[in-house]
This record gives sequence, C-alpha cells and structure tokens, in this order.
Amino acid sequence: MQEGEGTVLDHSCLMFVNNMWSGSKHDSTRVPLLTMGGLAGKLETGRVLDFGDKAEEERKLCSLYLTLMNRMGIESSEFGDASQPLGI
Repeated sequence: MQEGEGTVLDHSCLMFVNNMWSGSKHDSTRVPLLTMGGLAGKLETGRVLDFGDKAEEERKLCSLYLTLMNRMGIESSEFGDASQPLGI
C-alpha cells in the first residue's frame, strides 16, 4: 500500500521475537527474531545478522530495543539492562 514516496512497510518496523530458543529447556541463549520494514530508511533491509559470536555486552536484546527506539526518534541512553545500542 502506497504511503508518500514509498509503501507502508518502507515506513514501518515490525518485529516478531520468541523469548526462548527452546521452551522445553528454557534456553534463551539464542533468540529467533525477525524484523520487517525499513523504518523510513533508518534500517537496512535484506540481511541476516548473527550475534552468536559476540560478547554478551554486544548482543543484548535490550540493546536492539534501544537501537530501534532511538531510530524511531525516542532518544534514550539506556533501556532495561542495555546502556549501548547494537551496531547494526
């Protein structure tokens, strides 16, 4: 659906996330997550990012939330247990 110079999806960000890799084992070391939409050019699309080899400080889910909030114009220096955004 058109919206201005792009589509609604071009200007949106949808995120689907499961808080555990394996619910039967309560394993949250890997979290499947999918984002869709370009957030009006503020998110690069068409990529797969794997943070599995990064240090814990560089792969916090709250860091992703902080990054998305900042790119949506909600300026914050911290969110949850994160004090730095992800390098995406």
